[in-house]
Amino acid sequence: MTDTAYALYDYEKWSIYALTAITVLLLSALSLNFLDISNPLTDFVTEYYVDPILDESGGDAGYNETNTVTYAVVLALFVAALSAWLRILNIDSSEATILALLPYVFWAALGEVVEDADLFDATMAPLFVSPSIHFQTALWVVIAGSIGYHVRGYGSKISESEKNRILENLSMIAIFSQFLIYGHSISVSEVGSELDLTMFAVIGISATLLPIFFRQSISEFTFVQKSVYLVGSGGVLVFFGALVSFAASLPGEKLTLWPLIIVLGVPIIICYLMFVYGIESASKLSERGFVAGILPEGMSELEYQNLDSEDKQFIEENRKKAVLAYPVVFLAVSGQVMDGIATWIGIDFFGYEEKHLLSARIIEEFGNTFGFTLVKAGLGVVIWWFFAFANFEHKQKHLRLLVGLMILVVGMAPGLRGVARLVIGQ
Repeated sequence: MTDTAYALYDYEKWSIYALTAITVLLLSALSLNFLDISNPLTDFVTEYYVDPILDESGGDAGYNETNTVTYAVVLALFVAALSAWLRILNIDSSEATILALLPYVFWAALGEVVEDADLFDATMAPLFVSPSIHFQTALWVVIAGSIGYHVRGYGSKISESEKNRILENLSMIAIFSQFLIYGHSISVSEVGSELDLTMFAVIGISATLLPIFFRQSISEFTFVQKSVYLVGSGGVLVFFGALVSFAASLPGEKLTLWPLIIVLGVPIIICYLMFVYGIESASKLSERGFVAGILPEGMSELEYQNLDSEDKQFIEENRKKAVLAYPVVFLAVSGQVMDGIATWIGIDFFGYEEKHLLSARIIEEFGNTFGFTLVKAGLGVVIWWFFAFANFEHKQKHLRLLVGLMILVVGMAPGLRGVARLVIGQ
């Protein structure tokens, strides 16, 4: 790592300062509440943040203008701060990292559906509503990433095969830990204690073997990407097993599969078409060592704008199509479409209500939910436009990934949660 990799941009510094200040204020409010000292700060935090979380774990409250704006600001601050952290840790900034993190979008969504079905006990349930679910997801990413980072740190002391064996064993322990932690909560909950959890046990224990089954398919991943992908995928299977046991207890008429085909099918087709249309241009750039939207090392945005060269012309000729083949783009675009379709079907065909304030306002302005779906599709075009024309400095490669991941999460996660709820009638 070069010294410049450790140097922070001003926006990264201020993001860290802001997050530190927010954390101090939150902990102060909770501490004063624990000491039973009445004060305006504690009252404010309790009214707008704590109570909505507790209410949502028992129903579908949870969002108000204050906490909605706060969550959006904090998410943006985390993106800026984490980009610096990942750069300093020398985490791979290629598109493969997005693919390694993708299981956690499913992890969070299915975890929320398990909570929607009242399968968690009262202690665990509040951890699976916003914003707690995001911090818990991040915790498992950190745990999983630490496994790969630890194994990577062995360097040349041991062979590659031995490193992979250690990584697989540690990943299996992390997956089995999820099964035990969440399995215990499910088994003692009021709903879970009345279910036949055989399928949950079979699927959950089988998830522990994923590192062995996926050994060849993830061989091109870095050690950190491997552990992150494996632990996340194993956790997805754990929650999937819980929902299978729950679904098996329902009468046949409560299970509805057709929304799954549409809500997942359309985004998959979009991903495929984008990839096929853009892969030729992306390959051309890759062959010459370029990635659309990432400037050569040491070059600033202003220097690139003033540059007149054959390489720049080549990049500009291919970048609009090339970005279509990047997972950071086609997954973010398809995620927005997925959310739009899931919302449309949920409200128009199943009588659901939109609880997110901005989405509800858009639906109200259009007078119908299909208009909201079109807005989300239009947002997908905006996402493509942004990545097609935005330039990130070489040192900002991690920021580019995290911006794409943020867009992906806020679209795909609610879409997945919405369609899973439709399937099991929640």
